[in-house]
This record gives sequence, structure tokens and C-alpha cells, in this order.
Amino acid sequence: MSREVQLGVLLRHDDALLPDHAGSAASSALRRRQLVARRRTSARGARWLIGASVLLWACLSPCLGRAFWVVNFGPAKPISRDKIGFAAGMGGQMVFVGDPVEKNGFFFIPHAGLRIGVASRFDMGVRLAPVPLPFSTVGPGFGANLDGKLLLSPLEAGVQISLIAGAGLAHVMVRDDRRFAWSPNAAGLITFRAQEPVQLTAMGRYVYLAIPTATGGSSDNFVHIAGASFGAKIDAWKPVAILPEVGVYWYQGELHGADASGPGFQYGLMLATSF
Repeated sequence: MSREVQLGVLLRHDDALLPDHAGSAASSALRRRQLVARRRTSARGARWLIGASVLLWACLSPCLGRAFWVVNFGPAKPISRDKIGFAAGMGGQMVFVGDPVEKNGFFFIPHAGLRIGVASRFDMGVRLAPVPLPFSTVGPGFGANLDGKLLLSPLEAGVQISLIAGAGLAHVMVRDDRRFAWSPNAAGLITFRAQEPVQLTAMGRYVYLAIPTATGGSSDNFVHIAGASFGAKIDAWKPVAILPEVGVYWYQGELHGADASGPGFQYGLMLATSF
């Protein structure tokens, strides 16, 4: 082959390579722009969710006067370290306590919670109005619960187990008298990853509620609550997840020395995000 022919072949080979390199660079740049756009969209969605949830809770907070939450709304794995998780939504409850039995039902109850990642296996959270009050004549004007969650299993295990310990405080009205209630509580959670994007969680919880400032003190105004709930975390569109949950509980207590025992049921649906 002559030198001129060889040179022509080399030139055609180099020309063929140039578009590939240019196309590869353009494709990488396009992917980066798309990734940035998705992140911006996700951030806007998360901010919209937080703002809308806070507004919803503020508008519906009068409903909290006779509401409480015992269900957990979340998986066993804690929030990642240095991250903040926020959840808000609606739900309802039915309680049948006393002799004769009194029904206590509320079906549009707002709820909100915040969690902060402290370590790789530990986070802390605060929830609004979670203090359990099953009495038809009692309701918290405002309540909050602070808790910590410790993961016992490996971080990437297919089945994850954790423990929660916390305490709640609420301002309550007992037959039109202003009182304070407090409520230590503990729970165990186990989460199974079913298939992407779904995680299933079962929880067992125990709560003790006392109203020490009511007539008769804590010995005549208390309730023990024990039961289980079952929920899911569905990563619908990142960074937003859907958290449905239902719970069944038994209440054993007294109000002013009168029996206030019986079954209770809760359900709810939350939207959650982290940043």
C-alpha cells in the first residue's frame, strides 16, 4: 500500500473517532443536566410537601383536642446520620371503653413528626399530640412525644429490628378542668423488605398514661395500653414515601376511679421525606 493511501486511511479513521468522543461527552453532559434537574425537582417537591403538611396541621389542629396516636408510622431503620426526616398526614381511631361501654371515635385526625439522625444506628424524634387518652371526657389541647430509636440489626440486613423508648407530655381537659398528663412508652419494631419499593413493618408497643393533677391523682386517673400495629413504607417517588399503618390495642385504666378499659383501633396515612 502506498504512503498516500495509508495516510488517507489513517485520516478517515481519526475522523470516525472524533464524533464518538464528542457524542460521549455530550451524552455525559446531558446526563449531568438531567440529574441536576431531577434533584431540583425533588427538592422543590420536598419543600412543597413540608409546607403543605405544616399548613394542614395548623388548620386542623383543633381536632387534636380529643385525639392521640399510638401507631408508629415508619420502618425499623433510623434516619441516616446528619439527615432530617419529616412526616405528616391524617388518620382516625375508635375506642370502646368503660362499663357500660362508651364509644369514642374520631376520623379526621392530623398528625406530624420530625426525626433527626444522630448516629448510624440511632435517631431521635418528636411527634405532636401522641399522648394516648381514650376517655371520652378527656382530650389534650396540645401534646408532644420525644423518643429515641436504636437499630439492633446490621444496617443493610434484609430483616431489621429496632427498639424505641420515649415519653410524652400533654395539656388536657378533664371534665372542663385544665390538667397535665405524662406518658412513658416503649416499642419494638421489625421491618421486612418485601420487594422494591415496599418495606413492611410490624410493631409491638406499650404505653402508660397518668394524669397526676386530676382529682385522685395518678392512682385514679391512668391507663395501660398494649398492642400491635402493621404498616408499610412505599417509596412512591423519591424523596417522598407513603406510610400507611393500622393498629389494634387494649386499654386498661381508670378515670376518677371508674373503669375505662376496652379495645381500641387506629389507622392512618402519612407522607414522609428526608433532607
